Amino acid sequence: MKYLVRSVKYFFYFAFWTTVIVLALVATGLAAGDINEIFEGGWNAIWKIAIFFAIVAAVYPKLGFITRDMEMDRELADIRDEVVKYMEARGYVLESESADSMSFRYRRMAGRLTRMNEDRLIMTKCGSTWTMEGLRKDVMKVATGLSYHISQL
Repeated sequence: MKYLVRSVKYFFYFAFWTTVIVLALVATGLAAGDINEIFEGGWNAIWKIAIFFAIVAAVYPKLGFITRDMEMDRELADIRDEVVKYMEARGYVLESESADSMSFRYRRMAGRLTRMNEDRLIMTKCGSTWTMEGLRKDVMKVATGLSYHISQL
C-alpha cells in the first residue's frame, strides 16, 4: 500500500511542477497561451505526458527508496545517545523508538516539502546488524556516516 501511495504522490508531484513551469513560461511570454501551440498535438500530447508521468511514478518508488545494512555490532542502549546526537547534527529529530528500532524525521519544513513528506529514516536491529530504510540519497549519506561514526567510538 505504501508503494501505491508513493506512486500516486509522485505522479501528482510531476504534474504539479510541469504545470508550474508551463504557466511560468506563458506568464513571461516565452510560450503562447494556447495548448495547441505549446505542445505539438495539443490536448493529445497532454495524455501522452500523463502516461509518461504515470510510468515514471510507478517505477520511482522502487528506485528512490532503499533499505541498507549498516555494520554496527552494538546494542541500541549502548549507542542510542550517539545516534541521536549524530542524526540531530544532520537535521533529523527522533520521532519514535522501541527496543530494536528508531525512527527519525527531517527537522525543517522546507526539507520535508522537497522530500514530499517522505523524509522518515527508520533504523532497525536485524540480528547482528542494523538496517536503515528511507529515501535513497538520505540513507546512503546518513548510513555511511553513522556507521563510520559509531565504529570510531
